[in-house]
Amino acid sequence: MHRTRPMTLLAWIMALGLLLAACGGGTTTDDGDAGDGEGTDTGETVSLSGNTFSPSTLTVPAGTTVTFTDTATHTVTEGTNGTAADDPIVDQSGGSDIEVTFDEPGPYSITCRVHPEMNMTITVEG
Repeated sequence: MHRTRPMTLLAWIMALGLLLAACGGGTTTDDGDAGDGEGTDTGETVSLSGNTFSPSTLTVPAGTTVTFTDTATHTVTEGTNGTAADDPIVDQSGGSDIEVTFDEPGPYSITCRVHPEMNMTITVEG
């Protein structure tokens, strides 16, 4: 009986160790790919250079923050052809990065007030 008890205790310890390892605190990282069903989207980047938005179209899930870079001589304005929309969600002059979080699903037209030919569309999915 003495020999059985240490083996039973050892088996329980090993089983507990395996259970903890299976459930355990591994580290996960978000790769920003909202289509994989894992994590949340951390953001997207749009570059403003050569009088264009790059990319010119973007589809993101609701809650995504879009960072507009290279904004020195540009604006980021909700609207088209250099004209702001009524009550735009963003209408900022450049000079530094501009971050906009798109919470509401739908299409958003973005333009530059300085360069009316600069236009892009961001589609936010719910």
